[in-house]
Amino acid sequence: MPAWVGIDLGGTNARLALVHQGQVVANLRFATEAGRGPDDLVHRLAAGVAELGRAAVARGLTLGGVGIASPGVLDRAQGLILTSPNLPAMAGYPLAQRLAAACDAPVALENDANLYALGEHRFGAGRGVDDLICFTLGTGVGGGLVLGGRLVVGPLGCGGEIGHTLVEPGGRKCGCEARGCLEAYASATGLVGALEEALAAGRPTSLRPGDGVRAMDLAAQAGDPLAVELFHQAGLMLGRALANLVALTGLDLAIIGGGVAKGWGLMEPGCRAALADRLRIVKPGRVRIVAAALGQEAPLLGAAAFAQTTLGSQPARQPA
Repeated sequence: MPAWVGIDLGGTNARLALVHQGQVVANLRFATEAGRGPDDLVHRLAAGVAELGRAAVARGLTLGGVGIASPGVLDRAQGLILTSPNLPAMAGYPLAQRLAAACDAPVALENDANLYALGEHRFGAGRGVDDLICFTLGTGVGGGLVLGGRLVVGPLGCGGEIGHTLVEPGGRKCGCEARGCLEAYASATGLVGALEEALAAGRPTSLRPGDGVRAMDLAAQAGDPLAVELFHQAGLMLGRALANLVALTGLDLAIIGGGVAKGWGLMEPGCRAALADRLRIVKPGRVRIVAAALGQEAPLLGAAAFAQTTLGSQPARQPA
């Protein structure tokens, strides 16, 4: 019986998990150190896959294949990371092909936010639901859209990139160079940027230059007016984006995950207020907004599930 390896490839760490029947049965992690070069990273990933393959054999399983959850814009047909701010050294590198050759197993590549959503859809807060949007609030804002039980990617490959939808015309500049994107408000980068602008403008606050989202969260919990305002603004923008999605797709479930979502309690009132203000064609109360259930396991489980779905018709490999 096959098991599947899911890889969550981040700019700082690479995490690998052996997944069988929707459960992580073995895992490992190491520093990505992408500056050492793509070939070196593939060599270390292949060593990790081999180690997990041996763990599969010890459990009487075979290795069915590998799924990679990668940040950035992808060429799925060629198995390439086209661009990724977190992994610039991997741009244009045939990651899926090289890893498949190095570990002698088939490899499937997909965007990390999409696979986070797939993990929650199959095994977490969206289990049993055919239609949902999953927001991942981290350094940026990722999104994964599931309609009819399938990930929506589209012919341009950018389906679900909700972080780069317009929520404030002429608003703050986003990392994508456009203005007014959701990511410019509801991500760690957006929140810290908004804080820096407020400090430069002389706004009174207990916060200081260099403070991050964690410090902002603590300050807001202590009643700092500026910190409360910035989280409320992030929630408003999230609600605007969600209202647009609901009007476009008719979905009724939004899952909120990622590191910044730890401050969801501060953002929720603004999100629900914006949803109620913008969504008039159906009752806003029909839209459920829930916390992600799987945490850091979501992209690993999603990557393994994606590999099983994509590669499942190929013969399973018996690791050496």
